[in-house]
Amino acid sequence: VFIYHSHNRESWLPELEGNVKDPNDDKINITLVGKRLAKQLEAQGIGAEQSSQDYASTVKSYNWNHSYKYSQQTVKQALAANEDLQFFFDIHRDSQGRSKTTKKINGVDYAQVYFIIGHKNPNWKQNEAFANRIQEKLEKKYPGLSRGIWGKSAANGNGEYNQSVSPDSVLIEIGGIENTIRECYRTADALAEAIAEVYWESQDAEKASVSLAQK
Repeated sequence: VFIYHSHNRESWLPELEGNVKDPNDDKINITLVGKRLAKQLEAQGIGAEQSSQDYASTVKSYNWNHSYKYSQQTVKQALAANEDLQFFFDIHRDSQGRSKTTKKINGVDYAQVYFIIGHKNPNWKQNEAFANRIQEKLEKKYPGLSRGIWGKSAANGNGEYNQSVSPDSVLIEIGGIENTIRECYRTADALAEAIAEVYWESQDAEKASVSLAQK
């Protein structure tokens, strides 16, 4: 699994000091949630790599509008270094307020998940099917944690989100500007469970296919 963050400085109002209007930070940000997700996947026996690259400080003449071009290079470099990478997750924080991004499950608050699919990718239906498999696992154990799957064209976003790199690639929003990092961590743990189920099922299917071909 490869985890990265096109908007790596996305943060949360409750976690930042002072009168902050735009919750972005170079240290307390969504990359911490990505690290948590990678750690939980590793605990379940799945190899996971995560990039916390801070594009604003490492890219010459940085322009936020080119975020997905920068992260595309991150993905390409990761693939060049490790051809075994299979699942790709671009983890973000949504811009919505708490009332639209929080779900109480068994008395505990979780940051909700929103899956984004880029319809500019000609094979987007494969990516949507991948997201749907994860969502089904997630909803089975944590009903209401997912806000659904949103297909976006170039008219209302990047439209591709680097998802043409693999059919097993998706952008995931975890929580919003008014969630806490603890709520996002809980969701990362739940998401890791769902991703692990999908991963091991894919491995079993691949082994069965190889076995059948050898007969």
